[in-house]
Amino acid sequence: MQRVQRDDSYVNLLLPTLLRQSSLDEADRGLVQELAYGALRWQLQYDSFIDILAGGKAIEPDIRLILRLGMHQLLRMRIPSHAAINESVEQVKEIQPRAAGFANAILRNADRRGYDQLLKDATEGKSRLEYLSMVYSHPQWVISVLSDALELDGKSDIEALLSSNNETPQINLAALTDSATKKLAALGLKKSPVSPIGFIAAGNPEPLLDADIRVQDQGSQLVALAMLELSDRSGVFLDMCSGPGTKSAVLLSGLSPQAKLVCFEPAPHRAKLVAQAVGDDGRVSIVTKMGQEAEKNSYDAVLLDAPCTGLGSLRRKPESRWRKQPSQLRDLNRIQNELLLAGLDALKSGGVLLYSTCSPVISETNTQIVDALQSRPDCELIDIKLDDLEPDYSGQNTVFVTSVMCKEGVTKEDNQVMEEDDNQKEENMVLDNSVEDLEKNRGEEINGLLMEIINHNPIVYDTLRSTNTHSP
Repeated sequence: MQRVQRDDSYVNLLLPTLLRQSSLDEADRGLVQELAYGALRWQLQYDSFIDILAGGKAIEPDIRLILRLGMHQLLRMRIPSHAAINESVEQVKEIQPRAAGFANAILRNADRRGYDQLLKDATEGKSRLEYLSMVYSHPQWVISVLSDALELDGKSDIEALLSSNNETPQINLAALTDSATKKLAALGLKKSPVSPIGFIAAGNPEPLLDADIRVQDQGSQLVALAMLELSDRSGVFLDMCSGPGTKSAVLLSGLSPQAKLVCFEPAPHRAKLVAQAVGDDGRVSIVTKMGQEAEKNSYDAVLLDAPCTGLGSLRRKPESRWRKQPSQLRDLNRIQNELLLAGLDALKSGGVLLYSTCSPVISETNTQIVDALQSRPDCELIDIKLDDLEPDYSGQNTVFVTSVMCKEGVTKEDNQVMEEDDNQKEENMVLDNSVEDLEKNRGEEINGLLMEIINHNPIVYDTLRSTNTHSP
């Protein structure tokens, strides 16, 4: 937890490695995971409770971290109060012995007051947004942008979405071959009702994993499967932002022997992960460079899984809600715009680009497509060939997916589409954080495009729920 707090490590990547190196049994592994994930998910709420009980006294980061872990044991786990308090105080003694009495008082007072009274004290006199932020432990700006995305999609059940972000994520497996599918079916694993290659694991999945069976969220599986359904499987494919390679592996599993798959990944360590994911396959080329450098008029299909805020995957990365800031949207939106336009340039006539993010934020999703279509009249939206899934927010990950086709025999020059300079692009980008700012003065044409995007390509939800605490 100190490494997550101090070094910006991701708990879903760090914790499994540490657990593999430990001698803990399954029960203790589950306990450790619940403590780590729970304290991170409920950080805002626990910090408020701690501050109320501390009376405004300053608290060092490591002491506060131990208090959060103690709060989680007292308020949301079945650990006896005396054990939770004593263990927490002993941890404080190892770091700062003089703070042990303070920590003991905070936790004993929390135990005496109880969760309901603490929450009442923390929310008294708060606005609706402040109340939701405290009850569901999300930053207010995150709640605002998620609410805007739901509103644009014709929905208003923000509390269900926020609640789902605090549930334990389910373990989803992808079977990349027929033999892998038969193996998992023979073992009695439940088949995914969402992904045709998906299965649901119970407990530790590591004994099941091999080259053809991977841990992969269903939303991620569906992105690659949709790309395959939209494209000629014998063509030349580009995965513009391929690291860590899970979608590339699904693509490769569905391509014909004549096809080619080029994987761009600018970070060398992530490029190595792509190589591990796709294995030794002559159809694949892994290139360490930026997606913006893609060769023009070269590909039949382009998958752009764009870098984003990741606000659709807060279940697996609970610390992301505290690290992401609205100020980061400007740079992310600029990069998304650059990648999307470069991806469209990379298409051959009649080629297909699929744009996806693990974020529902409007400026990262619909707005990007609106701006691209406005600047590229030689391209058009096409239907994604997926069943229309009604979202069930229980334990879900949110994935935005939409697809654009470069019209056959039509070029940018035919439409006299001129490239704008960087300053003009910046003015045209939609970079603010609320739906009112995002859509203000956009006009009837843009609203029509937004509705077309929503009607053609609904947001796809990973719909299943699990109480299992193992989350590799």
